[in-house]
Amino acid sequence: MKLKILGKYGPYGKAGEGAASGYYVADENFGMILDMGSGVLSRALKETDFTDIDGIFISHLHYDHTSDLLPLRYLLEETGTKIKIFTEKQSGPWYDILFSHPLFEVINITENSVFEIKGKKISFYRMKHPIPDLGIKIEGNGVFAYTGDTVYNENLKPLLDGCSVAVADCSKPAGFVGGHMTVREAVRLKEETDVKLLIASHASPDYDPSEAFGNIDGLVSAEEGKVYAI
Repeated sequence: MKLKILGKYGPYGKAGEGAASGYYVADENFGMILDMGSGVLSRALKETDFTDIDGIFISHLHYDHTSDLLPLRYLLEETGTKIKIFTEKQSGPWYDILFSHPLFEVINITENSVFEIKGKKISFYRMKHPIPDLGIKIEGNGVFAYTGDTVYNENLKPLLDGCSVAVADCSKPAGFVGGHMTVREAVRLKEETDVKLLIASHASPDYDPSEAFGNIDGLVSAEEGKVYAI
């Protein structure tokens, strides 16, 4: 399997260069996009034309993880393509706006949902954020996990354990208060789980977390456009 970072910033992209949250995971004939923040669609089109991917996972409904679903609808209308969207059912106008389009085949998931797609096991874990959020684990030729947005919680260890590569929301500066993990918790995750490579993402546009990681083996800051082997 491989991972490509399409966008790593939150809650908005870095001036002139950055996109919000979006990741592409592929393995042989399998492909899935994880979150569709602003700026992600144009980068995703370098990886797939959306006619043959196995779906899009939406971790939660904040704008910086969902906004490019709206222009994606124009693309699907042009090509007549229908695509699966894996997300949690929620009540409210944003859910209705995002997922009412007839070319979105919405599959509502919970933390108990498990799928097998082209030989890949896909499961979900409840995370902790101001709105409902799920992390995802993909097991195939390698094991990968993505936390979505979250603070530190008891489900992170089972989500990350056994992973070759994981992307986690743990890039905020020490002392940050809010619904995200800091660089100190990134170090804690690396120490308390057996994930081989932990990629810290959801970076603030004006803060580089890599300096806080020093030379900690297996802990890096996400790089947009970079491909990681899983």
